[in-house]
Amino acid sequence: MKRWVSGMAVSAALGIAAAGQSASAETIEIAELNWAGSSGAAQVIKVIVEDYLGEDTAIIGGDEVALFAGMARNDGTVDIFPDMWTVQLTAQWNEYIAPGSKETVRVNAVPYLGTEGVFVPGYIQEAHGITDISQMNDPEIAKLFDTDGNGKGEYWTGAAGWQSVDYNAVKAKSMGFDEYWEPVIVEVPVFEGMLDAAYKKEEPVLFYYYTPEWIFGAYDLRALNEPAYSEDCHNFIQQSEDPDWFENSEITCAQPNVPVHMAYAQSLEETAPDVAKFMSQLEITDAIMSEWIKRISADGEDAAAMAQDWVESNRDIVEDQWLAGIDHQG
Repeated sequence: MKRWVSGMAVSAALGIAAAGQSASAETIEIAELNWAGSSGAAQVIKVIVEDYLGEDTAIIGGDEVALFAGMARNDGTVDIFPDMWTVQLTAQWNEYIAPGSKETVRVNAVPYLGTEGVFVPGYIQEAHGITDISQMNDPEIAKLFDTDGNGKGEYWTGAAGWQSVDYNAVKAKSMGFDEYWEPVIVEVPVFEGMLDAAYKKEEPVLFYYYTPEWIFGAYDLRALNEPAYSEDCHNFIQQSEDPDWFENSEITCAQPNVPVHMAYAQSLEETAPDVAKFMSQLEITDAIMSEWIKRISADGEDAAAMAQDWVESNRDIVEDQWLAGIDHQG
């Protein structure tokens, strides 16, 4: 699903290109991160920008914080950043998007809503009565999920480079269960294979996850209860903000429901105004995102092929809604 480009584009996105270097002004650079929602959105946007708006595009991969920084510079390194989970990039929102900030990044007007939590299969909940995140402080519960014999339970907290890895580490420290659990940090397809294997054998598995996602339609998965979110119990500081981010962060409650936006560089309003208008009007519903994720993750479709087929099959949405008021091809 994930496509990488070599050379200057990746180097610049990661902030290691020589000063003054940037991607070609003639190419719309679209970030694609390592989860199915980002892949689906990136590839659908690519098809529309190329086929309807006549612009050349390139897909660029990398770390989400570095890619966002490339977009915020407005130098053509990254022009579009699909599937921006705002809770993971709060500092960036405040610095580059919020009214009165630098305002070098724009977002679509209507986001979809994402949720996050800690989950177990229904058979585990029924067999062991695990219903609340506070039970992760029970060493006997943790041992149920110990697969390597070191006495600690394992749980997936995300893929390398995800902010979820950091804030789940903060939550474990803050709630006190880091003594009994250790994170598993692997790519999504690897974790999904682990989940499927455990589910088929009704073996213990506990993990962080988010919605919308296809796995909730495929398996009986149940969220652990957590204290309700409030600003008083959720203080997460990113690594880029404070070298002592881990010590100074504290999370003792659930993640908030998350507006998920499609972000783009403010510079597109001048260099490619039709693309900027399209991005501002792009309204991806939960149902649309769930379909893309299922087709990529569960059905094994190539993200680019899925995007081409989806756009051709949903011209009414693309042309009448997302491209309304824009002169376009097609």
